[in-house]
Amino acid sequence: MMPAADITKTANIAKTSTPKIWEPIVAILVAATALALAGCANSTKAESASIAETKAECVATAVPNSYVIHWKDGTVSIARGYTRSDFEREVFEPNKKDIRLAEQDQSIKLSPMSLSPSVTVSAAPAIDDQWGQTIIAAPEIWNRGIKGAGIIVAVIDSGVDISHAQIKNQLATNAKEIPNNGLDDDENGFIDDVHGWDFEGDQALVTDDAGHGTHVAGVIVAQHGSSTVRGIAPEAKLLPLDFMNAEGQGNIGDAILAIQYAADQGARVINASWGGSPCSQTLKKTISDLEQRGVMFVAAAGNSGSDLEQQAEYPAAFQSPNQLTVGASTARDFIAGFSNFSFSLVQLFAPGASITSTYPGNRTAALSGTSMAAPFVTGAVALLMSARPTATVPEIRAALLNSVDKGPFAASSQGRLNIKNALDSMK
Repeated sequence: MMPAADITKTANIAKTSTPKIWEPIVAILVAATALALAGCANSTKAESASIAETKAECVATAVPNSYVIHWKDGTVSIARGYTRSDFEREVFEPNKKDIRLAEQDQSIKLSPMSLSPSVTVSAAPAIDDQWGQTIIAAPEIWNRGIKGAGIIVAVIDSGVDISHAQIKNQLATNAKEIPNNGLDDDENGFIDDVHGWDFEGDQALVTDDAGHGTHVAGVIVAQHGSSTVRGIAPEAKLLPLDFMNAEGQGNIGDAILAIQYAADQGARVINASWGGSPCSQTLKKTISDLEQRGVMFVAAAGNSGSDLEQQAEYPAAFQSPNQLTVGASTARDFIAGFSNFSFSLVQLFAPGASITSTYPGNRTAALSGTSMAAPFVTGAVALLMSARPTATVPEIRAALLNSVDKGPFAASSQGRLNIKNALDSMK
């Protein structure tokens, strides 16, 4: 695509006095025709490359001097440190024959409800705190010996405390990488990425300063036995990917890189408990392209208590055939008051109120939010993929939606997750 002499190996490009063009490090499957943004959430076909204008509703979340580039060869990279005029002159114009679309990077964040200061943190929760696992019939699946074995689950979030007693044995391992030798043994562009990657810090060390990602991960894979927290798919393997800072904020560009990394590392299901404004066509395309690789994408609906058709948040409101958007339900089997909803854009509900799970420092915490509901569905996907290894993503999605427990839920399925029913329907 570009002369080898002009290639560097990092996706985080800092501007220097003599900027260079780099080789994008993340391969993304793309459509055969070029995409150009007509608006934040809409696209039209174009003959040549374009730079998407940042719409008014996206200005507040735009990342200054940072651009996401979607190349025609099917790769994505991020150019950081360029003003708009400098980016056009020094990067876009000299290479536009190779660029499909460029757009300003955007920031996204964890839902405020999930980061409530009233979070309850303790060392040993009561068994009754596991109401969510019971109501979706997870124990009945575990009793059949189905626990998610052989499935890699990626949690793209604020990171994970990988030293937590209930998580440290659940980690996916990149067997092609030799730990701590300072080399990129598998030549994938990431050094020492044995157990995931920190895209926000651009390093192999994955931690969780916000606590959110550790809680989400525990709902999915927490090892049974050492406490009363029981992950939905305790034999699945966790791929922790960090793209957020301690305040729970990250950039869409880093999320896109993390999504593609997850697919490259063999993840079959990705959990995304975050969201923001509809300002990235590249994010939408990245998610939809995962279907061709047999990957399910699970998104939290958001915590604004709104109809997504009236007040959309993304990626929740994307309508990819390999995506499930999840609202939060309560122990009394109603919609949680904070949960977003939609009869067309939300597919189903799952437990999301006062959910006890793992928390940094070998602790547990009770959190509420659709961020907590999404991993229940992610865990369910892992269980079904493990139990029915030949099933396609559309088949698993259909099984989950056609087997819900019906109730007063404003979702396309009009119901709440029931894993037993889903598995039984796949016979």
